[in-house]
Amino acid sequence: MRIDKQRDEQAPSLILCLSGWSAPPELFRHLNVPEGMDLWIAYDYRNLSFEEDLTRYESVHLVAWSLGVWVADFLWAGRPAFASATAINGTPFPIDDQRGIPVRIFEGTLANLDEESLRRFNQRMCGDRATFARYTGLPARPLQETREELSVLRDRILAEKRIGTMNTALAEKDFWNLTIISTGDRIFPPENLRHYWTRRCRTREIAAPHLPFYQFQDWDELWK
Repeated sequence: MRIDKQRDEQAPSLILCLSGWSAPPELFRHLNVPEGMDLWIAYDYRNLSFEEDLTRYESVHLVAWSLGVWVADFLWAGRPAFASATAINGTPFPIDDQRGIPVRIFEGTLANLDEESLRRFNQRMCGDRATFARYTGLPARPLQETREELSVLRDRILAEKRIGTMNTALAEKDFWNLTIISTGDRIFPPENLRHYWTRRCRTREIAAPHLPFYQFQDWDELWK
């Protein structure tokens, strides 16, 4: 994966955001970073290795969105807790008819991915014209890159699901502190998000599309 260090000033604390599939890191630049915090955006999951050293920070606030929730769970479930860990519109089972994106829809997205189908995906992700216009004004990542990214994620997600290496019991108990569910999500069905997260951690529902970030102004709104 790639890390866009949008603020890297050797601050005491870090916001580590794992973005969703295909989204550019510029998506988050409108959010205000609290004093005393650095901000890193992880994206492009064609390579799932994370080689950054987090130990120099006194605290790390993890925010993961969409397929970034699975990536965070894959990397850190069962390990020492973050100061906070927020899952937004995603689950550790993202290719799943009851707990994630329905299998047929996920497979169809990958099989038919081209410029036009990605545009339609982004429309569903954004939910309304104003959000879509704002999102499409950002620098777009190359189509081939996003196709490769989704293919790598699909293969790894299904492999992990088959062999059962994810320690979900630990993840549920010790990892995620908060999940935010958008009631207007047209990528991860809200009922599937509720089915997975209910009684696992604190849940907040908001009236928003799958991409909810334009409804926020400050990063710390995502974990308080």
